[in-house]
Amino acid sequence: MIPPRILHLSARRRDSSKELVFCADHLICFGWVGRDRASLQAHIDELLQLGVPAPGRVPILMTLSNHLLTSADEITVTSDRTSGEVEYVLLCRGSDLWVTVGSDQTDRDIETKSLPASKQMCAKCIAREAWPYDEVADHWDGLILGCWTEKDGRRILYQEAPLSAILGPEQILEISRKEYGALQSGTVIFSGTIPTLTGLTYGESYDLELEDPVLQRKITHHYKVSILPQYL
Repeated sequence: MIPPRILHLSARRRDSSKELVFCADHLICFGWVGRDRASLQAHIDELLQLGVPAPGRVPILMTLSNHLLTSADEITVTSDRTSGEVEYVLLCRGSDLWVTVGSDQTDRDIETKSLPASKQMCAKCIAREAWPYDEVADHWDGLILGCWTEKDGRRILYQEAPLSAILGPEQILEISRKEYGALQSGTVIFSGTIPTLTGLTYGESYDLELEDPVLQRKITHHYKVSILPQYL
């Protein structure tokens, strides 16, 4: 039996917070989740330029290893051609549903050969804080995803869009149940990403943000990407 990945998070409500120890048994990653067809096609075209084949269906979803999940400030990779993708992340446990922000780091070389393998190659970063979904459900589309990258000492805004740009939790959960049946407790779902503002960048670090303008709060996470030396 594969052991769960234990995530130590803070569950923050509007007026209180408590420790959330989440036992992550299953990891699902979505892709190509844009609601607007033009924006979705822009992301497909962006990846086509790297040699990544267009999807046979949209959206897609993949099952990956739960051990990839981390809230660390640094991850290691074996290639200088990996990049992060800011996404909202759902944490499902029984009837409880939390939301946070994460990054689906992906190996772009391997992506030209196998999309699931490119995802499996890299850690999946999530923030150390989560909100109960019921606190943001009524203004979900107004939440804002943002991502900044740093390379060669230069920090740039890499991705930014309201969550109205991509499929919402109800749709994500409905599609997941259709494919997998009833979701098992301990399931973590990465939503799929928004388009980049500058084209794909292989950043040295990433700053992730999920902003709630209505309740005036943010979830943030920073992580560094280190390339492991190879002597071949």
